[in-house]
Amino acid sequence: MTKPAFELAQFLHLLPIAIPAAFGVVVLILDLYLKRGGSKTPLALMTALACGLSAFSARALWSGLAETQVLGGALSVSAFGGSLALAVLAGTFLIGMAVAHHGQSAEGGVEQGRSLAHGELYGLLLFATSGMLALIVANDLVTFFVAVETLSIAVYAMTGLDRRQPRSAEGAMKYFVLGAFSAGFLLYGLSLIYGATHTMQLDEIARAQIAPGSLPLATTGGMLILVGLLFKVGAVPFHAWVPDAYEGAPSPVTGFMSVGVKVAAFAALLRIAQALGACGALGEGGVWIVWVIAAITLIAGNAGALTQRNPRRLLAYSGIAHTGYLLVGVVAFLRQFSGHASVGPDQLHLAAQDATGGVIFYLIAYAFANAGAFAVICHLERRGEDVDNLSDLAGLGHTQPRAALIMTICLLSLAGIPGTAGFLGKLWVFRAGIATGDVGLVVLALMASAISLYYYLSVVVTMYMKDPQVGTAGASPEDPKRWCSKLSIALAGIMTIVLGVYPNFPVAKLLDVVLTGAQGFVR
Repeated sequence: MTKPAFELAQFLHLLPIAIPAAFGVVVLILDLYLKRGGSKTPLALMTALACGLSAFSARALWSGLAETQVLGGALSVSAFGGSLALAVLAGTFLIGMAVAHHGQSAEGGVEQGRSLAHGELYGLLLFATSGMLALIVANDLVTFFVAVETLSIAVYAMTGLDRRQPRSAEGAMKYFVLGAFSAGFLLYGLSLIYGATHTMQLDEIARAQIAPGSLPLATTGGMLILVGLLFKVGAVPFHAWVPDAYEGAPSPVTGFMSVGVKVAAFAALLRIAQALGACGALGEGGVWIVWVIAAITLIAGNAGALTQRNPRRLLAYSGIAHTGYLLVGVVAFLRQFSGHASVGPDQLHLAAQDATGGVIFYLIAYAFANAGAFAVICHLERRGEDVDNLSDLAGLGHTQPRAALIMTICLLSLAGIPGTAGFLGKLWVFRAGIATGDVGLVVLALMASAISLYYYLSVVVTMYMKDPQVGTAGASPEDPKRWCSKLSIALAGIMTIVLGVYPNFPVAKLLDVVLTGAQGFVR
């Protein structure tokens, strides 16, 4: 058996993945030398440095138009992976900076047992980021599964990190049990696909000619893989873990889960969908199953958010709804393999490119908006002032006008209001859905988006039109020493507006990257 020969230069493509993992070890060691009860800002700065170096290397190494297989086909690098890596790293950076002052008093001290800004959180944050980046570019089924488990185990641990809250342990246990169950579906599905195609690489699976007798095996494997990935993105009916895990996890962890896990899982979903769709493992029936899941996810996510008073649960159901919007783009992408009665093959292929670009941009816009909203919540959570109810935000527009303004911008972006990045993301995805003939699904998504205005604007009304209650986060004045979280909040708000105002130069540059990734991905 001939051993594969790798050129040394190919190992450079591991840099974006290896840098966060290496810095994860560094912050664990650095935390041992920091003063007990002192500032944890150095850990946040090391995390920011890791994100910056990883983003720079991803932009430099993962920027080709065509997908390139490296390391014996274990990784497939292109502008598709490079653009989505920016969304993951942006979320890690914003949450890492936002949590820097968690549990810090106005005098700068940190009460032991209250602060989450310690080495374990930052280490797990970076380890999970490394797994997410590996998942985005994984081309081998083994690499794919290892990346999924790397990010999952780190996120399970972070969910139960707040040992003083019983709900944190409850959320972690529910997430872990259901996550392990979905991992079984995923692994079994991967094994069936291997049995039907006799290869473990996604590019070869896409080109495989499945024998008629093996088609049921491949179809079953494809459905099981979809179950595992739809669990990760929180689609109905695999969404039961989302509200409990989001409510139980500490706010910074919830923010990271809502951004990083969703971006990486949707990247994996697109890559798997392309391979399975091209080889015929999904078929037209698989596309209609995703269509129905998208529809019920839109309905259940928005309906669930209408009655929520806990900000984390509200954003959890909001995240489920956004999964539905993104699945509109996934359906449009899958149409190129199954066809549509009223649309020609050439138009479907162009719509698939449009859908890919729309999903990429939507994920980037969602990363900034959702991470910004959770960054505000992290900023407000001081000693004994956990934000567990919308009433805790009452009066924030008067006591902390900057934080309230950024929260408003992020919520308007999540609602899809023009002038924000969220509007362009939804417009792009819906346009692809209309181009493939899925007008009914797009109309349902538009109606759901209109309904979402109610619960997003209810938060804005609470911040600006209600009096603050004594002892809540909304009644607390600005703290000038919390500069890391302020920087995170400001960047999230600025990028949400900048990405929504086209054709400003930064947006045009980003859109070029997104379109390049979409064109290279849809072959």
